[in-house]
Amino acid sequence: MKWNSSLAIGIEVIDNQHKQIFEHLLALENSVAKRDPWHILRFLLSQLAEYMKFHLAVEEAMLEIVRYPDHADHRQAHARIMEQIAELEEKLQKTGSGTNLVAFFEDWFIRHVLTEDREYAAYIKEEFPALFARVKA
Repeated sequence: MKWNSSLAIGIEVIDNQHKQIFEHLLALENSVAKRDPWHILRFLLSQLAEYMKFHLAVEEAMLEIVRYPDHADHRQAHARIMEQIAELEEKLQKTGSGTNLVAFFEDWFIRHVLTEDREYAAYIKEEFPALFARVKA
């Protein structure tokens, strides 16, 4: 699966990070399709997990700064996904199979972006419209 503009939430820095996550997902998807050995899948999964940690930390800091009312719930959703990623890494090491990795990430990530991220983007757009304004050249 590739990034497309329907997934954009309108906050450029977050959209750019989401695009990077999709690049990691694409690499993982290609590796699964090629039936690469488990250690390559594990490396790609760990790269994705590290980038997700960075992205989620940026998102949480932003939500704290703008005093997003559902910040605590959003942070809990992030904590759950990181726990699930750790479980997937452990399962991959034990079984060597990565067949469900891509489906898991695509499903979670798309649902998260299309629902929870869109909700905070709407809040920020209403409360801080200048963040969405384009700078004229």
